[in-house]
Formats: sequence, C-alpha cells, structure tokens
Amino acid sequence: MNNGGNTSRLFGALADRDRRIVLYYLREHESASVGTLADLVTGWAEAGPGPDRPVAREDVRVALHHVHLPALDAAGLVEYDSDEGRVTLVPLSAGGEAAVDAALAADTTEAGVDLDALLASAGDPGAEDGG
Repeated sequence: MNNGGNTSRLFGALADRDRRIVLYYLREHESASVGTLADLVTGWAEAGPGPDRPVAREDVRVALHHVHLPALDAAGLVEYDSDEGRVTLVPLSAGGEAAVDAALAADTTEAGVDLDALLASAGDPGAEDGG
C-alpha cells in the first residue's frame, strides 16, 4: 500500500467479516474454490457470535460470488476467476499483511487495534500528522 487510495480500498475490503475470513484462509492455503470458501464462512458464522438464525450455505456462496469476491478482487487482494469458481490470494504488501494481522487479532482475541500504528504500516500519509 503506498497511498491513501490503496489504504482505503484495503480497509474497505477488510470492513466485512466474510471478506476477512476469506483472506485469513487464503493466507494459509493460497487458493481455494468458492465452494470451499462458502463452507468456511458458513462454519465460522455458525461457530461464533452472530445472527440468531441459521446461516444458509447457499446464501453465503451467492454473496461470495456476487459481492465479496469481486470486492476483494477490485481491491487487488485476490484474483477471482468466476468462470472457474477459483480464488487466489495476491501477495500482500507489508502494510497489507499488517492490516490483515491486526484484523485477525481483533476477530479472534480481545486484543485492541492500534489504529495509528496500523495506518502508519499501511502507508497512510495522514497517519503521521494526525490527519
């Protein structure tokens, strides 16, 4: 990440829990089918706090295909081949890695996020001057 636009796209992509789950998985496995990711996101939603209604795997798969994977692709974080139903992680910058690490820590622990340090590592020019 080297400018505010890239940082905004990264944080926009990370704003959604399902997108973060996809990134966490792809950091470990590099590539996956949409079906595998739908199983993963459904399982994560059912295992953690969240909606008080069942999560339908097919609804998750459709949302991944039409919303979340195109958003991650547009942010430059994954390559999504919708014809093949395959998603591959794009190598993340140091700032991208730091942002995903901070998101994972926030999603899986009680740890808080040091926003100033995160913005600085992501290369946000406004992080150092408070703006």
